[in-house]
Amino acid sequence: MDNLFDVLVYLDENLVRNLSSLVLTGYIETTTLTQSFDRTLSAGIRDGDKNENFNQGIYTKTEREGYKDKNSQQSNNALINYHVDRDFDAKQCVKEERQIKTTYTTFVLNGNLINHLNKNNQLHHKDETDIEKNNVYTGDLIEIEGTITNECILTYIDTLTNLLNIFGCEYLNSLLQKKETKINFSMFLKMLTYLQEILKCNNTLDLIMKTGNGTVILTVNKDNFMNGQCNIFDKINCHCKVVGKVIKTCSVESDTISLLRKTGQEKFYENFFKKCEPLLECLTRNDIVIPQCPKLRLEQCAIQIMPLNIYM
Repeated sequence: MDNLFDVLVYLDENLVRNLSSLVLTGYIETTTLTQSFDRTLSAGIRDGDKNENFNQGIYTKTEREGYKDKNSQQSNNALINYHVDRDFDAKQCVKEERQIKTTYTTFVLNGNLINHLNKNNQLHHKDETDIEKNNVYTGDLIEIEGTITNECILTYIDTLTNLLNIFGCEYLNSLLQKKETKINFSMFLKMLTYLQEILKCNNTLDLIMKTGNGTVILTVNKDNFMNGQCNIFDKINCHCKVVGKVIKTCSVESDTISLLRKTGQEKFYENFFKKCEPLLECLTRNDIVIPQCPKLRLEQCAIQIMPLNIYM
């Protein structure tokens, strides 16, 4: 970024890695070389003599009448044994291990990616006049500044659901005039509870950023905010800078952006909220404060961005 003191508050790591793999070359490589040596040397010698000598002498004399026998026997055994044993054994074992680690530092990749996009004129710097003049196109990578507001369809539904639970549907239904509407507060609460589950799916939500007369819808994931101990609305009404990919515009008359598109039935739920307006009017008549509903469908001077990062 141009300003070294810009604070990174949001970073979509997966999107940064994917784009970096397309436009950047090189990476941080760490090579670890490990060698171990094992030498064994053994030698031995055995020397021995063996000398054996055996002498035996036998003399026998036998006398019989008319005969004389005389036997003499002598034997000598000599055994000489000499032996020498020598052995020599030498071993050497060399073990070599090579480990290569490829380390990707997301913050470095993010900075390199932004610098690359700026250098190659692939990052378009836009302002409020570009949105008003429809000078922003789907698929563009843009950098734009503005102020994030506290308008959010999910927080509106959360607040309204809490309000109905506090007063109780039985009491609120008693305030309704006959034939005022076919929908009562009990039905309204059930639908709001179901909508909450859909809009909270995958931990994503829409933030609304104002830039002059233009509106920028930032589709963010709560997990990508740098400080998980803070609420995303802690920095509401603060000036920020957004780098992201444009995924929808209202440049064509028929193009619109609905805050209820995540339901897959945006027109149905928009009509449902319209049918429930008498219920909200009933609350106001009975001096019950209600939250302000954001504009559910943006039809002009609006774009939708998938942010890579948000700086403040």
